[in-house]
Amino acid sequence: MKLKHLPFGCNRALVSSEMKRRFLVLASIPLLAVGVAIQAQAQAQPPVPASQGPAPEDLSRGVARISLMEGEVSVRRGDSGEWVAGVINAPLMTDDRIATGQNSRAEVQFDAANILRIGGNSEIHLAVLESGRYHLEIARGTVTYRMLRQSRVDLELNTPSVSVRPGREGAFRISVTEGGESEITARTGDVEVFTPKGTQWVYAGQTMLARGSAADPEFQIVNAAALDDWDRWNGSRDRAVQSNNSAQYVPPGVYGTEDLDANGTWVNVAPYGNVWRPTTVAVGWAPYRNGRWVWVNWYGWTWVSYDTWGWAPYHYGRWFFDARWGWSWYPGGLGATAYWSPALVGFFGYGGGVGIGVGVGFGFANIGWVPLAPYETFRPWWGAAYAGGLNRGVNITNANVTALYRNARVANGISGVAAGDFTAGRFGNVQRVSGSQVQTAGLVSGRLPLNPSIASRRYSDRTVASVPRATSNTQFYSRSGGQGTTQAQSGYHRFGDPGTSQNTRPSQAATGSNAAGQRQRFGEPGSSQNAPRNDRPGGSSGWKSFGTPGSSTGGRQPYNPPPQNRSGGSGNTTPQQRSAPSNTAPRSTPAPSGHAAPAKGGDKGRR
Repeated sequence: MKLKHLPFGCNRALVSSEMKRRFLVLASIPLLAVGVAIQAQAQAQPPVPASQGPAPEDLSRGVARISLMEGEVSVRRGDSGEWVAGVINAPLMTDDRIATGQNSRAEVQFDAANILRIGGNSEIHLAVLESGRYHLEIARGTVTYRMLRQSRVDLELNTPSVSVRPGREGAFRISVTEGGESEITARTGDVEVFTPKGTQWVYAGQTMLARGSAADPEFQIVNAAALDDWDRWNGSRDRAVQSNNSAQYVPPGVYGTEDLDANGTWVNVAPYGNVWRPTTVAVGWAPYRNGRWVWVNWYGWTWVSYDTWGWAPYHYGRWFFDARWGWSWYPGGLGATAYWSPALVGFFGYGGGVGIGVGVGFGFANIGWVPLAPYETFRPWWGAAYAGGLNRGVNITNANVTALYRNARVANGISGVAAGDFTAGRFGNVQRVSGSQVQTAGLVSGRLPLNPSIASRRYSDRTVASVPRATSNTQFYSRSGGQGTTQAQSGYHRFGDPGTSQNTRPSQAATGSNAAGQRQRFGEPGSSQNAPRNDRPGGSSGWKSFGTPGSSTGGRQPYNPPPQNRSGGSGNTTPQQRSAPSNTAPRSTPAPSGHAAPAKGGDKGRR
């Protein structure tokens, strides 16, 4: 018998008379008392094989993470508009905002090559976050964008006056004042700065100062200031990330493995090969227990681990229990690209009765989950197939959980909470569930029929320490005019539209430094970006004035960097001594953060 269930939280008064009649008929069947299958299926979807890649719609919804926190870090959820307290391993998506308090820092990791570090009193908007496309808006404060290796990502760092695009791997520091003025420093690598009037290169060891509206900004190029505490801290983080030993054991696409080295060891276990086992967890620990389920746009229920290393092992690969090594994480085969998932578990309901706050239609008092073992079939619960209604795509089938899942036969492999606690975001009392409790359970295939509450969108039980104050920098110039970017001012154009001109990336490193230190307008005839620097090889052959007919080119040309001294990221020029912006100077000593340390002693893969 099939019955279309209503979602949790429904009021009985809202149930139609026909639905009431169906429930009464169903309740009158004696077979229910002995656990005959209950199926609630609006649009059943077949299980997804363990090796199947993501749906095309998933690739248009990239996911970043907070990989480090010091002090006060808040996130404004793009789907709800609510400010919530940030935590390590919090998933971030398009239209989310990240704000830091006084003397605070945060690190946001987009993939294995691209990282953003955010200083104190800063606010960043993730305008576009897709697979291979990151557009960020810097409303105020100081950030450093680190491209650790050459990346094919379509990347923009937009300020109120200019759009910045790194040309190759390097470290790029950007500051935005309360008045909307921008300061772009290339510590290593080079960046191209875009405006409606034209473009300008900033090379390693240089700083561009830009001010004015994005429709008609002006700029000057100066030598970069000497390294300060913020730059030195960024350097130390680079070394920590780049010394990652675990990266060699995971498939392409997996990121967030730099935290594994200090919290576990890699061992070889047949037939899986190299697997990782945590060594900084408490006795009785099990996967998917130290954390909470959070509702995330598109992906639905997503696991947020309170283990500081808990990004890669909960969004890629599988877990299994080994008699010698205990719980171990199998990252998947090295030959195939891995893709991100909100979690890799099997969901089910268990226990008689209807849980508090659940409403009509589910029939189980508790929600349980078990980590999937290697090669077990994965049944996703998100995506277009389940959009358009909470009860669409729900399929609940009577099953013996211990017979279906290998990890359910491990003594502490199953976790669960009361259904009402799940929907209310209360995960302080996640229970260890025995196999006898789930011999007859409702296996969920497809969308989990749980209605998220406001608390379900919070990453932790902590309240926001301080809601960031409003900023006047609400409009940003974008080179490509991507989704989420405001283009209201005169002079804003989409890349490639009539009237937008950009220069060819130079074969030799001609640049726009003005020896006199005078500010110029982008694209101004005779401005110094058309003249070569005396301290760099090459000349002005092939250059044209910005904004004049014929100056536009069809595409960016390959770049051969000129020989120069990149020691310390200062190029071959003498740095000018300039203080960091007063409102964005980061602290030199760290402050404690929530979930910053594991308990002592005691890019997308659905495998």
